[in-house]
Amino acid sequence: METTPLGAAPPTPETRLSRARHVALGTFWFGNNFISTPVYTILLQLQVAEVIAKNSQGVAIGVATGIGGLFALILPPAVGALSDHLHTPWGRRRPIMVAGVLGVVLALIVMWNAHSYPPLLIGFVMVVAFLNVCGGAYAGVIPDLVEGHEIGAASGLLGLFVQLGSVASLLVTLVLSASGQIRLTYGVIIVVAILSLLPTLWAASGERERPVPERPPFDIREFVRPLWSGDFGWAFFTRFLNLSAFYAVLPFLFLSFRDLFGIAQPATITSLFELTVTVVAVPCAIVGGILSDRHGRKPFVYAAGALQALVLLVFLAGSAIPLPLVMVLGAVYGIGYGCYSSVDWALGIDTLPDRDRPAKDLGLYHVADALPRVLLPLVVGIGLDALNATAPNAGYRALFLFCAVLYAGGSLLVSRIRSVR
Repeated sequence: METTPLGAAPPTPETRLSRARHVALGTFWFGNNFISTPVYTILLQLQVAEVIAKNSQGVAIGVATGIGGLFALILPPAVGALSDHLHTPWGRRRPIMVAGVLGVVLALIVMWNAHSYPPLLIGFVMVVAFLNVCGGAYAGVIPDLVEGHEIGAASGLLGLFVQLGSVASLLVTLVLSASGQIRLTYGVIIVVAILSLLPTLWAASGERERPVPERPPFDIREFVRPLWSGDFGWAFFTRFLNLSAFYAVLPFLFLSFRDLFGIAQPATITSLFELTVTVVAVPCAIVGGILSDRHGRKPFVYAAGALQALVLLVFLAGSAIPLPLVMVLGAVYGIGYGCYSSVDWALGIDTLPDRDRPAKDLGLYHVADALPRVLLPLVVGIGLDALNATAPNAGYRALFLFCAVLYAGGSLLVSRIRSVR
């Protein structure tokens, strides 16, 4: 998640985009996840651990991810709506994507040179904000170009690039961490952020010829109506619960491996665990997306919820789990993660209420990703520090149990979507 230019007549159901153009559309998602995975799950935590006392690290991480999540909540639908009605010689999506990537580069430089909490906080929030500027516009590119008969394949390809971006960035982080140069990861991320944008700009080059919809009067109730009307709302809340579980655990995995599991090198093991998850998820994402066009989306959501909840329940045992089994559990978690990511965007696109203004509604769909980052990290961070103070590592066990319940809830909600199998 082509060779037909967008200015041509509306494509027929038999129209297919070229394989090369499908891949080029996905490279931006590769770069996006190459940026977000190490910054969100390793680099922020490592730098917080360097400058903040241990008993306040959960709150410090929660504050950073919570403020960043606020921008992730607001910007995608707003920028998406702007891009739906933007008219420039370079199209309606691409100028915003270019501006966002330049902002991301600046923000990464701020984080790279941060040696105290305030600049680290500012840099991290900037990274999140500008990534969501890019993403708000990019959300409209796939429905602009891809027809319904290829949506599952496109979603699977986007899921594949999500995993590949994470795999590649974790490998870089792991190598540089082992050599004692982990901050050089920022330099590699900057190069990838720029290079991954270029093929997508080429693939989306025809979108400037598409007619620009008339801008309707702004009405906040109409703006958010898709969230409580029709199948799009159920798809939104399915995504919300699944990603709430994912993002509640992810920012604190480093700390849980260090404290609950008693691992001496948590940065290295966190990188290896996440690498295991994403390597396993890659084939699941691409194959699952293709199969879902034939066999339906829902079975993949059910499988994902069951597998990911199971892993978190086993994690309650903490240090009693041998390290090799932790990695096996990472593989199981990766199967679930790949199954869900293979149909994640397909669910949103399948249930779009307005195909003429896709970026606005997919910006709303992105809120199901962003809202957990606003609501959960600070609350989880405070809860971790408080519960861990009452009983050793009680906070981590409560977190894993809570997230297992969220995964189960997401699997139940997807059954309410009637227009999707």
